[in-house]
Amino acid sequence: YLKYFYLQSIASKQRVDMADSALKAEVVLSENNRKTCIEKFKSFWVPKLPEVAAEAAVLVPLCLYKGELGLLYTLRSMKLTSNRGQVSFPGGMHDKSDVDLQETALRETWEELKIPREKIDVWTTGNLIGKSDVNVMPVLAFIGEVVPEELEINPDEVEEAFVVSLQKLCDPELIRFTSFRQPIVTLPCYTGGKYRVWGFTGAITHIALECLVPQVYKYTFSSIQPMQKNHSSEKESVYSDYNATHSKI
Repeated sequence: YLKYFYLQSIASKQRVDMADSALKAEVVLSENNRKTCIEKFKSFWVPKLPEVAAEAAVLVPLCLYKGELGLLYTLRSMKLTSNRGQVSFPGGMHDKSDVDLQETALRETWEELKIPREKIDVWTTGNLIGKSDVNVMPVLAFIGEVVPEELEINPDEVEEAFVVSLQKLCDPELIRFTSFRQPIVTLPCYTGGKYRVWGFTGAITHIALECLVPQVYKYTFSSIQPMQKNHSSEKESVYSDYNATHSKI
């Protein structure tokens, strides 16, 4: 029994060591991993709304903080009329002056956090994701070293900025799930940071982790998402099972 326990302890330590190695900056930011991540992120299938829906974009900012890679989040200002006090990525609605949705994400990041465009290394854009009555495009980027407490946040839009390390985001002990009724969907909830990351932001976080560090991030979840299917002039709700292991949310 003691020998079995000892061997199990060694195996567990080896898994932790492998995970730590895979999350190092030189591995995640390597040219090979970047190329693989971009391909996955661009092809990651997600449900979206009809083309006539309004469009928005968010930046998914991979960064270095205290020597560790993590994702930068914002806590929405309590002055806002919608979703105030909730965790989100920097971003917002597409403006007529924006060349494209990538430009929208960069502009909003500057307006919210004063992170200049020259500091943002955009890796790729993802597919549009349907949220309520808006299609949102995630833009994955590396923004270098960041000290969230020193960012020049816009108090009208942002209450606070904070970073959650990839290590904590990938820790299965720190992942829960949240179920929604309308639409019927189950999404991950990440509890390792100062504030919990859940809902739509949790879904985008899941996509980013599956593409960035698939060898470490092994969390799976199931959901049921209503999709619209045309039959002549009528629309019928179709419910399909989605599973994160199949790159779907």
